Amino acid sequence: MKKIFYLAAAMTIAMFVSCDKEGGKGGDDTDATKVTVAADALVLHLPFEDGSVAVGEGVTYDKKVGKADFVTGFIGKAYTNTSGNAKEMGYLKYTLAEANCIKSLKSFTFSAWVKRPALGSGTFFSVNGGEHDWGSTMQFFFDNSGVGEDGATYQQFNARIDSYKEGADGAKFQASIWPNIQGPEYAKVDEWYHVVRSYDAATGAWKVYADGVLTHDGVAEYGDPAGPFGDLDLTSATMNALYIGGWAAVIDGVNNQEWMTYYNGSIDEVRIYNRALTDQEVGKLWQEEKLINLE
Repeated sequence: MKKIFYLAAAMTIAMFVSCDKEGGKGGDDTDATKVTVAADALVLHLPFEDGSVAVGEGVTYDKKVGKADFVTGFIGKAYTNTSGNAKEMGYLKYTLAEANCIKSLKSFTFSAWVKRPALGSGTFFSVNGGEHDWGSTMQFFFDNSGVGEDGATYQQFNARIDSYKEGADGAKFQASIWPNIQGPEYAKVDEWYHVVRSYDAATGAWKVYADGVLTHDGVAEYGDPAGPFGDLDLTSATMNALYIGGWAAVIDGVNNQEWMTYYNGSIDEVRIYNRALTDQEVGKLWQEEKLINLE
């Protein structure tokens, strides 16, 4: 059934699209209201129309820094590091109130459109507050790229979520969900493509998607004997900032290792949901945003 659904979605898109790696006409920020998938579960939507926050309790746009700017994106405008260089500083800062939509997550789905001039490392979404030298509670980033034995070019697309657990002494400490994956689906250059990562607390299942299609999945475990990781607990994190295009640990001065680079590209239509979307919902989300792009 899954293959049939994605084939149908792809055929629908094919009826309207000629191959255009630069993206379609794009719309304005009001076009985003045409996305109907799981609207009741949407807790954060950053359309990047000059820093606007379309949805996001406790999230306020602060500033753009360095080579960061808003340019023509996949839909309307997008965040871009205009240098195209991961070593050049460029990021957006959003301030987070004590109560915010990230802190309350137990499960989640993260969705965005990305486009880069070259492969390589770079963090494109990072929430600070980690009690370690990574300096984040939630981050999504690209890491090493290379050529596999099959001759295909691969790119790592990683996520790290630092949740709190309670020890035997009652004290809380951070434990990580960190599923690193790589694939040729994420090694695209100079074209927009859709990335999604989700986590379901009830089962511990995490999933990764490219352009509406599931590419990787697994189960996050914790404990001895190991079992599903369970609910995220970010309530004890001292998070106060969300960064687009840069690593919180670098920006906040927690760590400054050379490999902790900025994001060398564009990102558009960031959405976070408070539950794991189904495979069908992810496919429909990709389809709806693709159709908005073509209008």
